[in-house]
Amino acid sequence: MSLFSRPLRATCSVALLLPAFLAGCAGDTQPTHFAPLRYDYLSVMHLNAGTLDIEDKTLQNPVPGDIGPNAPTPPAQALRQMAQDRLVAAGSSGTAKFVIDRASILHNAGGVLVGQMAVHLELLNSGGTQAARAEAHVSETIRPDLSKGDADSPANLYELTKDMMQRMNVEFEYQVRKTLKDWMVDAGGTPVGSAIQSQSLDAPGAKTSAARKGAAAAIPVAATGLSSTPAFTTPAVTTPEITTPTVTVPTVTTPTVSVPDATPSATVPENAPATDGTADSATPNRAAPAQSSEPDPVFPAGEDNESAAPATPKVRSPEPGVLKLPKR
Repeated sequence: MSLFSRPLRATCSVALLLPAFLAGCAGDTQPTHFAPLRYDYLSVMHLNAGTLDIEDKTLQNPVPGDIGPNAPTPPAQALRQMAQDRLVAAGSSGTAKFVIDRASILHNAGGVLVGQMAVHLELLNSGGTQAARAEAHVSETIRPDLSKGDADSPANLYELTKDMMQRMNVEFEYQVRKTLKDWMVDAGGTPVGSAIQSQSLDAPGAKTSAARKGAAAAIPVAATGLSSTPAFTTPAVTTPEITTPTVTVPTVTTPTVSVPDATPSATVPENAPATDGTADSATPNRAAPAQSSEPDPVFPAGEDNESAAPATPKVRSPEPGVLKLPKR
């Protein structure tokens, strides 16, 4: 006879298998596939060098406690991939050397991850002497997400390496274009930002013939009086004419007023001079007014008889006692 009943044995079996089931579920939440880190979608930097060399000094100088090699893409491998995707030797001589100085991830106390990267690019002339150098450094400290496993799990190491490489691509390109701008060329090897100097590819003896051809080609132009340089005609600027309006001043006609000639009367005043021709010394001689030959506008027919008649001297009464009665 069994010591335990069937239901009790079933319950004990479930309790024993539950921790293992939960552990299996927790392990399934961690990512198992990580995309490789590539940088060929970024801009390419062409260098005036004949070859490109990549050197990893972290192999000879490892950092104690470095857990970077445990990452799905180790930091040193990511830096090498960046150099291969973004640097191109487009010159004819010299060497461009990309050196990885440090690429490490440390797991410090408290579950903190500290990552550091350092690289430099040096350009060597044909004799092996360094002519230019550019450096780039990146460091980052994070508190990993424990939902992705332990602090040093592949998922956390991958995220830290990916974040540092994003910053390294920006910093490295900035330093190269700033420090090595005189060593930058385009895809054809032409220096970037410098004047293009042309040189004749003819043999030394061909310079004279080329000059003669140029002179011969210039003769027809001079003969026809045409210039190879187009003439630029300055457009004439027309100044608008300002017309002053004519102001008509009305003519004011002054009416003609005819003033009648006043003919003075021929009346002899009381103190007229004697008729015997002797003039009074106290009375000056008065000139007779000139007679107008034109008709009088007021009296066109002439004045009345009184005015027209000659002046008659007044007859005065004799003194008292002078008159005498005639005799009968």
